[in-house]
Amino acid sequence: MARPINRRVLATVCVFMTLGVIIVTSVLMFFKGYSNKVALVHTVVGFSFLALAVWHLFNNFKAIKSYLSPSSFLSSSKYGYSPVVALAFSIGLLVFSIIEIQPFKRFHQWGLSMRLSDQSEASQASTLSYDIIDNSTPGMGREIKIDFKKGSNFHWPQYAIWVEKPDGSFVQPLYVTRSVGDNTFKNTVALADSTTVFKSNPFSQDDFKFESTFTESYDENAKNNRYRPESLPVFLHKTNRKNLSNSAVNGEQVQSLDGYTGATLFNNYIVSQNIKDTKSQRYTIFLEINQSFDYNKYYASDSFPDDPVYSGNGFSAQPSLIYSVEIDFSSATKIYPMSLAGHGHHSGKTGEIYSDVGNLTTALNIVDRIIVDIR
Repeated sequence: MARPINRRVLATVCVFMTLGVIIVTSVLMFFKGYSNKVALVHTVVGFSFLALAVWHLFNNFKAIKSYLSPSSFLSSSKYGYSPVVALAFSIGLLVFSIIEIQPFKRFHQWGLSMRLSDQSEASQASTLSYDIIDNSTPGMGREIKIDFKKGSNFHWPQYAIWVEKPDGSFVQPLYVTRSVGDNTFKNTVALADSTTVFKSNPFSQDDFKFESTFTESYDENAKNNRYRPESLPVFLHKTNRKNLSNSAVNGEQVQSLDGYTGATLFNNYIVSQNIKDTKSQRYTIFLEINQSFDYNKYYASDSFPDDPVYSGNGFSAQPSLIYSVEIDFSSATKIYPMSLAGHGHHSGKTGEIYSDVGNLTTALNIVDRIIVDIR
């Protein structure tokens, strides 16, 4: 005679086994760098665990219902204070995680440090390489490092990194690509056929031929020849650089970039610099990045025909992206991952950061990740 299957026992054992796998993969994902195999196991088993948990809930519905009934929270309940403690514990974990209470935040930062260390060790045995730009000077303020890893759509962007106080006041630049900083663009590109319309990046097409689509001129001696407000609009407005001569507008002070401009780096890079201001402990670090020709269906080459900047010879496409993070030199936290704050204006008319990135596509893949290190 065949033995019947006890559904409650089956569900309980399956939940226990899958939970064990999830615990192991969670620990690996917390301490180790990204692994496709671990992520796959974690995802598949995780969703299986959810299905089993629902099944377990169904098989034990009466008992769970009695645990969570209002009467079970009374002091006279046969369950004692167990439901109250369980509910308070669960809500406490959730709330403390959301508000980033310091012990939880430090625990997360510790795991981040472990993952970065593991990724660094793994990268030494792979083809991943970095350009190291050390512009820091001992005794000239507090050192800060920007660790930038390029994404799958990183080709030839312009970018700027700068520091602000929490109130939004500008402190200083950290690194600015020379073309934007000096208004110097040595190559000029034009369409061979002015009726051509792009709804994607032409350079990503397999059959693309530059010489049949564009004409190009290059002037090695070009200097201060083109002002492109759409390139990095948030940074340009923040530093009051609003015209070709970088002269003051309406009495506003133009922020100097002397000593902070450099070549466009086409590799992963780590930039070291000093924050010269030492009066504050908290600052916000910004990185703005933009890439020409990166069109999509919303930001097509004919999307804004009445906008002379967007339709000009800069081949502005998807607008700049702005990443930011707030750092605190007085905190035990020393490593800060930057997150996407929004995008700039598509033709540079304003210096605002627009949080809606729903119309952006490939531009979101220019950056893989950015880490700010103040150790």
